[in-house]
Amino acid sequence: MRRTAVGIIEPHIRDLAEHLRALEALRPQAQEPARTSQERVHTIRLQTPTGAETTETITLRAGESLLPAAGNTMFAVIGDTDGDENYRLLIYTAAANGVELAYDEAPVSPRVRVLGCGILWIRRDSSLRPHQLLWWSPGSSGPTVLSEEADSTRRLELRSVTDDTAILASRGAGTTRHWIISGNEDANPTCQSLTRRSSDADVTIWQQTVVVLDRPNGLLWDHDRGHVLAESPPGFSAEHLQTSSDALLVIGRANRRQAIWLPAHGPQAMWTAPPAGTMLPAFDSAKDQLLFLASSPVHQPQVVPAEDGMRLSLESTGRASTLCLDAESDDGTMIPITLFLPPGEQAHPLVVHVYGAYGISLEGPFDPFTDDLLARGVAVAYCHIRGGGELGPQWHRQATGEYRYRTIDDFLACLARLRALPAIVADRIVVTAASAGGLTAAAACLREPTWLRGLHLVHPFLDPLATLTNSASNLASTDRAEYGDPRHDLSIRELLQRLSPMARIQELPAQSRPLPRAWIRAAERDARADNEAIHRFSQHYRDASISRHPGHVIQRITPGGHLAGDSTKATDDENTLAHAWMLDVLGAPYERNKPTGTVERSAPATCPPPGTTRSGKQTDP
Repeated sequence: MRRTAVGIIEPHIRDLAEHLRALEALRPQAQEPARTSQERVHTIRLQTPTGAETTETITLRAGESLLPAAGNTMFAVIGDTDGDENYRLLIYTAAANGVELAYDEAPVSPRVRVLGCGILWIRRDSSLRPHQLLWWSPGSSGPTVLSEEADSTRRLELRSVTDDTAILASRGAGTTRHWIISGNEDANPTCQSLTRRSSDADVTIWQQTVVVLDRPNGLLWDHDRGHVLAESPPGFSAEHLQTSSDALLVIGRANRRQAIWLPAHGPQAMWTAPPAGTMLPAFDSAKDQLLFLASSPVHQPQVVPAEDGMRLSLESTGRASTLCLDAESDDGTMIPITLFLPPGEQAHPLVVHVYGAYGISLEGPFDPFTDDLLARGVAVAYCHIRGGGELGPQWHRQATGEYRYRTIDDFLACLARLRALPAIVADRIVVTAASAGGLTAAAACLREPTWLRGLHLVHPFLDPLATLTNSASNLASTDRAEYGDPRHDLSIRELLQRLSPMARIQELPAQSRPLPRAWIRAAERDARADNEAIHRFSQHYRDASISRHPGHVIQRITPGGHLAGDSTKATDDENTLAHAWMLDVLGAPYERNKPTGTVERSAPATCPPPGTTRSGKQTDP
């Protein structure tokens, strides 16, 4: 059940939320799907040990999926029914009188695959670290351990799986190791270490060939034959390999945006997403045609063909112009900003997004709530700070460990840059961030509280020191690779103490700071963010604020986990309520504006090369 743990939501905000729910553009079907709350019934044909065929009806709960395997003699059910990322694997085999549960394990990684005559998966430990590769086949007394990663700072991942071959990766400390898993009809699969041409590589199986991507050198290798297949196009930073039907694709970055390269068509076959947008590839083998599902804050999802040497032709919503800016951080590094500015001569309120962690780029598909902001004359900015992946691996590494402070310095530089723009109302800015981005947003807010009118945090990471010193904390091994290990490094411990929003808010006397209004959300079964820390932070934030208004700080608790809610409707209702709060904080108009200008097909916006200082370059929609 959704509930308010801190503060009181004012009636006029709930009334506005009801008004928003009536808008067609903000209904659940217009958004990314959340976890379905309905059971699904599947019928599956099985062959019993005597050779007879039988039909079984399987009922899957919310969050579960079905995996048929091994010549219709068994199947598996994989699911996270509680939303807490404790995935459970159930293996059933055909029996004379129906089906029998042959094996049951949790937690496991969600990627479970068929290999040969058995099932392949990765076991997680109590802190959810993927550490053992397992295989099970009919007649086995239990699973066989094919590989184990003893180093607690590393994580196993299945990268590619075919009928009889798989690629296993072990990631950690900026390096990746790979193994080839080969299936055998009459014996357990074998595990062989892959000869590495680079400590920073990705590997996949394509057309029965093991292909290696040497990221630093931008080379594609045929591992079995030992020769180079292709070299990355100029300006393209390769990240990972992906197969789509018969096509081998390389996903990467170019001109600060997501880019996709089709090596078989040469260096000219490279395409970029619109600014702050995304592309999902698909390959039509019959027509030998690569297609993209592309979208951005100003492009609704649309399928477009990829033509060699040509930019993607996308249809804009007409809501805003795209500006590509830079902000100079304290050490002189120029930090990219993508700003979507609605039409009009008047200055605009602003919503600012930030993340900056784990090498993840801050960009995403079309979002109805962002579109609604633009429709009401609210500008939207994405700050591509260090720690993210917008400018490649080095952009990420520049804000890890002892350099973690740079995320906050970068973000404050971006805020200062945006506040100085004549097109922005400097005292009507809301910052929104989720998960690890919450640390950066909250720390920046506590440092410069008068720069913001609102702070919106979703499942935020607020107490890094407590998490990283707790050996039982979920995903602590991954977080230590990102932030450093305060258990053994005093300098990291002192740095995290200085950066920690929790440590800072606890130091503030009651009613001592002009903190902006805040809306903070926690999930009941969050396996990553500490709900107790979120609640304590919300209480301390309320106490330290000069404002005594009961609606100044709102902390919500919602069903589901870190990544998704329990149902589409519940997620939509909560997002709409938070959106109503944000519109109220910004003083946005009650009614939406219609798109202005002509909506036409054009090439996506192009930002100038990295490192160029700009006062604001307007680009095509």
